[in-house]
This record gives sequence, structure tokens and C-alpha cells, in this order.
Amino acid sequence: MKFINFLFFLFLSLSYYTSNAGEGMWLPFLLSDLNESEMRDMGLQLTAEDIYSVNQSSLKDAIISFGGFCTGEVISNKGLILTNHHCGYGQIQKHSTLENDYLKNGFWAMNHSEEKTNPGLKAIFVKYMEDVTNRIMAAANGAENREMAIQEEIAAIIAEQKNIDTYDHQIKPFFYGNQYILIATESYGDVRLVGAPPSSIGKYGADTDNWMWPRHTGDFALFRIYANRDNQPAAFSSENVPYTPERFLEISLNGVKDGDFTMIFGFPGRTEQYLPGVAVQQIMEVVNPARIAVRDELLAQLDRRMRVSDAVRIQYAAKYARISNGWKKWKGENLGLQTTDARGKKAKREAEFQELVSQNEAWQAQYGSILEEFNTLYASYQPHVLRETYFSEVFLSGLEAVRIAYTMKRFVENPTEKSAPKGLDEFYKDYNHEVQTEAMIALFELFANALPESEQPRAFVALGKKYKGNWAKAVDKLTKKSSIATEDPSKLLAGLEGDLDKVAKQISNDAFYQFAVAIIDEYLTEQRPASREVKDAIDALQTQYMEAQLNVFGEDKRFYPDANSTLRVSYGQVEPFSPVDGITYNTQTYLDGVIAKYIPGDYEFDLPKRLIELYESKDFGPYADTNGKMPVCFIASNHTTGGNSGSPALDAHGRLIGLNFDRAWEGTMSDINYDISRCRNIMVDARYILFIVDKFAGAGYLLEEMTLVETAADNL
Repeated sequence: MKFINFLFFLFLSLSYYTSNAGEGMWLPFLLSDLNESEMRDMGLQLTAEDIYSVNQSSLKDAIISFGGFCTGEVISNKGLILTNHHCGYGQIQKHSTLENDYLKNGFWAMNHSEEKTNPGLKAIFVKYMEDVTNRIMAAANGAENREMAIQEEIAAIIAEQKNIDTYDHQIKPFFYGNQYILIATESYGDVRLVGAPPSSIGKYGADTDNWMWPRHTGDFALFRIYANRDNQPAAFSSENVPYTPERFLEISLNGVKDGDFTMIFGFPGRTEQYLPGVAVQQIMEVVNPARIAVRDELLAQLDRRMRVSDAVRIQYAAKYARISNGWKKWKGENLGLQTTDARGKKAKREAEFQELVSQNEAWQAQYGSILEEFNTLYASYQPHVLRETYFSEVFLSGLEAVRIAYTMKRFVENPTEKSAPKGLDEFYKDYNHEVQTEAMIALFELFANALPESEQPRAFVALGKKYKGNWAKAVDKLTKKSSIATEDPSKLLAGLEGDLDKVAKQISNDAFYQFAVAIIDEYLTEQRPASREVKDAIDALQTQYMEAQLNVFGEDKRFYPDANSTLRVSYGQVEPFSPVDGITYNTQTYLDGVIAKYIPGDYEFDLPKRLIELYESKDFGPYADTNGKMPVCFIASNHTTGGNSGSPALDAHGRLIGLNFDRAWEGTMSDINYDISRCRNIMVDARYILFIVDKFAGAGYLLEEMTLVETAADNL
């Protein structure tokens, strides 16, 4: 594969600015070359060095990867972290009981001793980023096994870095392996829960409002980083002290107005902007419909039980939120892809690509058949991806008992303390056998009807035939004597504390365990390798196609790398949008709208009495806007995705004005096809966060740690 010199690529990239100024998730260490001028034209008052620097304190030093799946930011000189309520949901749920229901009632530590520990939760800072593409490509070019050569060079670079500093290091590919960047990070493992509003604020609107605008959700939570006495990372200890950060964010009280510059700094998870049209079509017509169908059924089963049982609600709150989040996102994604004619746009771009390629003899030889090869490969991949999607959604994601049973295989085959399954007590704490049994019946029937028998695991087919398609009876027989899929796991848990050989033998004879092992082993050893072979060919061709796009369009398109959970900056403006004819959405929502949606006793739209009282008395403190109204959320045109949850929304001066937590449903196709006409990110207004902490929770002492800024100049 021909390697594009990265400096040459930078030169080409600078020659064109996209018409959609809000598009892109940009590498912060390249802002000075690629983005600074445009950002300043849009209103930024900082330099690129103020945002990212390795020589001095910069905004990046206040940004953390939170828990490996979200973003957070340090907002005080005592290591206080702000992130989303839904990012801390798992921790809040684990600390909740029927007696102390922090999901329902909220939690506020009134001093450091009341803050709650969270084993396994990490806050990770990026220390520096460095492009190492030339060195890796030099090792790869001409190598007999290109991928092995790349991995060996990556290992060598990381080994060298260990002799230079004490940070953790990773090297990640960008542009589908056309660029490689070294990232040095530092992890803090003592992160404690400080405060969270009740779900009636932090999850207000729940599933009905999820991904929707207008929004009225106070989706935030507070944690704190602890360090040892030398301010270094350390495991939890009562001797640890609040972390003193290199940088923390100031918080603006000025709010926002239409046209204001906004910037999101965080760790977006995954986007696929450069796929061929045939891939987009497969996502729209095959993958997303299968995902949605399974989750339609699973969510209906869980929702019915959660609405009538507080115990089930607590057990399944975090799981339901995760399942529902993807389900609704995929529905919006398909709608957005259709409405913006993503397939048509891809076809037009591919026609331009093919025309340019045909005019260059070298390009024609190298890239001329790429699109045709994609069509062939994706046609071959379609039955594989359909089967994999249904299998993953039903057996690996949807039915947790199947998944947990398979994790016991290593122990059964070699029963030692080391191989014994870990965390089973936590698993069963949030497992309800009746709920799972009903879900299993429904999903087994759906799976049996969704795929031809030849695409179903043999053990699954045999089970269906044995009970003549009566899945209720099949599930009953499968789980009746199971020590795994059971309402009383005490025997299994006690056994793991005693004779390991005996309990391993009992598990091996468990019909449910045998079923789980049989279907997952068949998937992993037979079905997945065949699928992987086609997918590997697609991935290799995608790498070549990305190189081709950089070469062929390099003179008239500025490229940004797809999100891959690395630190990025996106920027845009506070601006309304009109997703359909006749409807225009304003940029700000208020507490008035929260009250208007209020339904006493409702699962999604109930409200705490205290919040209603504050509204009725208009006791908003200094957090109201100039019209005396209490702001709640706002939108802007920043390009975001999963992983940006909890990212700070920053103003032109780098001050925190809000907390990113969602996207407008009409624009969730932005992972594949960003369109500024309908893509908006949704943020909690910083003033609402402060209002809830201070006036609602009475935890105003936390504001004393923060630096709150209000300047007349900013309001001009």
C-alpha cells in the first residue's frame, strides 16, 4: 500500500475548509495547523496552545476519560469531577438499596467522609500525543507480514517510551491505519461519588425524551479524584487526599445566546464518516432493523416489570437505560440517513471519485476497482452480519444469564481459585429470574422466526424441535433445575467457597450451562471465523479506500479522523434548527418546560416536591437569566457521539457553560453522515447544574470549591 506522507497530507488538508464549520472531531495537538484560524473566525478568544499544550497548563489538563466510556472534567482545585448522571448511573445504582434508593432520591455527600468509593472506576488524563506514522510505515513497507511488522514497531516504540516517562502509553490507528498516534496517559483509580440528583431530575423524561429536543433533563453527577500525599495515582486508601489538578475549568454564569461559539472537549467513541455507500445501505436495511427488532421485544418485557416493582426497577435501571439508548439511537439514525439522502450523497461522491480516478493512470491502476470490490464483499457479508447481529443482540447482550453461564466454561474445564468466576454476587444482586425467563421466551421465539434454520445454532434448533416450538415449555425445562439461571443462586455461590471440583462438576451437568456453551462455542468457532474472513477483507479494502480518498480528494476536502475514543475537540455555534417543514426548534429550554411536563407519580415525568416549591417561589438565586427564568438545557452544532457524554461545553474563553449529554434524535445519523441542517448536540446549562446543587440539594459548599465567573464583557 502506498503511504501518504503525513506532512503532505496536512498541506493538502489546509487548502480547503468545509462549508459545515461545525463538522469534525479534531485532534487537539493539530489545532494550530488545521483549525485555529477558523475557530477564531467563529469567535474563539483562545489560542490553540491554550487548548492543548505539553509545555504549560492547558484546557486538556482538566479533561478526563471517565470510566472508559464517558468524559468528565475537573471543576475545582480539589479534584471535583463533573460528568453526566447517566455516566455515573452504574455507580449510583450499585450504592442504591430499597432502604437508600439514591436513584430515586438522589445522593449528596456533605463532607469528604461521606463520599462513596467506586472500585474499578478510573479517571484518565491525556499527558501528550505524538504522531509516529512515518516510523511505523517505514517498518511496514515491504514487510512480508505487514500487520505483524506494524504491531512489532508499536511494541518497540512503547517500550522506548517506558524508559522516558512513567505514563501509560498506547498507539492508535487513525484514518483506517493510514496514520498512527502515540498517546500517553495517567490514570487515577480512587474516584468517589460526591453528588447526584434524583432520577426525576438527572433522568427526567427518561426514555420518552431520550435523544429528543426540546429537552429538560439535569443529566449531571459529581465525583472526586483522590491521590496519595504526593498527588500521585494510588489505589483506594483512607490516607488518600483530594487530587490537586494541573488545571480545572472555570464556570461561566453568563449563559448562551444564538450565534455564540461553543466547543466540546472529550473522548468520542466511534464514527464511520468514510464508509462506501453500500456499507451505509447495509446498516440502514439489515443491521439497524435487526437490532431494533430485538430491543423492541426486550424493552417491552423489562418495562412491564419495572413499572410495577421497585426492586426490579433498581435491579434493571442501568441495564434498561443502556439497552434503550442504543435502540432509540438506531431508530433515529435510520430516519436521519433516509431524510438526508445519505445513500444518494455517497453515490454522488463515489461518482466524483471514480471520475477523478479514471483521469489518472496511476490512480486507475491502484484504486479503479475499489468500489466494485466493495459491492462484492458486502453482498457476501450480508448473511453473516444479519446472523451476527441477531445472535449478539439476543444471546450476548439481551440474555444476561446465557452470557454469564458461558463465562464459567474456563472454570469448569480447570476448577481453580484463579479460574473461578468473579463478581457473581454482584451479578445476582441485579438479576431477576422471572424477568429473565419471560425475556428468554420472547427472544427465543423472535430469534427462531428471524433467521433460517441453517443460520441458527444447532443446539438452539434441537431445543425448538424437542418442544415443537413451544418456547415457554422449552425455557421452563432448560432453567427449572439450573443453578445458574435461577432465582436462588445461594447454592452456586456457597459452592464456589468450598469444593471447587464438586461445584465444577455440578455446573458441567447443568442443562442451561450446556446449552449456553454449545451455542456460543458454535458461534465463536464456526460462524464467527467465516464472518471474520469476509470482514477482514472489507477492513483491508477500507484502509485502501481511505488512502484513496485522501489522495484523490486531498486538494478539495479537509479530512478529520473518525472518532476512536481518543481526545478530540469539536466546535460549532448555538443555533436553532428545523428538522421538518413548519417546525423550528429554539436553542434554550427552561424550568417552565420541566413543570409543564410534570405528571405526578409517573415513571418518567414525576418531580421532587422541593423542585416544584423552588419554581413556584421563583427562588432561583443568581442562576436565573436576565428575564428571571431558570435555564435548563441548550443546543449547538458541535459534532459529537457516544463517549462525548459528560464532555464540557466551553465558551469562547474556555469557560464551562454546559455539560454535553445527548444529540437531537433527528441528527443521530451524524456518526455516518453529519448534516448541519439537523445535527445538534444537547447540553445541560451550567446554571441549572449550579442551581440544583445549591438551591435544591443544599450542597452549596461544593460551589465554594469552584471558580464562578460572570463578566459584563461576555454579555455584549
